[in-house]
Amino acid sequence: MNEQDGLNRLKPVLISFLVMSLLSIAPLLNFINLLFCAGIMMGGVAGVLSLKKQFQQPDSAIVYKDAVLIGVFSGIMSAVFVSGFNIITMMYSDVNPISESLKFFGDLVKDLPPEANNQISILADEFNKYGYSPTLAVFTFISNLIIYPLFGAIGALITATIVNNKNKNTAKL
Repeated sequence: MNEQDGLNRLKPVLISFLVMSLLSIAPLLNFINLLFCAGIMMGGVAGVLSLKKQFQQPDSAIVYKDAVLIGVFSGIMSAVFVSGFNIITMMYSDVNPISESLKFFGDLVKDLPPEANNQISILADEFNKYGYSPTLAVFTFISNLIIYPLFGAIGALITATIVNNKNKNTAKL
């Protein structure tokens, strides 16, 4: 029997999901995602390290497929959770973020093409009418479904490669 057969792969996915989600919704902590989605990749790292802790033999190699799947599945779960959290936050907020952004950027927005200003006005009107923007919510959800699994898998794959290379170098000594 292979050591890989008895592993619990759900626990690393859940740990990865929790790290990704926490680093995406927590105030101030979410700024880490400005660095090439580092918070999302950290979720993949946490999941792979959790999988590695389950190994009985310290020199066992992590299967790259498992690492990628941990990143992808936790990324999908986190994308759904974070998108839902953001929609709920928008619905209960009294602030129209589009109008606030327009005030903040002031003169920079005036240089945009008329088509872009038209779309911005449509989003602002949706916030005023519904309390949130369905268009922005759908766009954010779709982009999260692409970004979170992708960067989660990248973080998990990088970690699996580093851990496996470290085990090879240790075995040579």
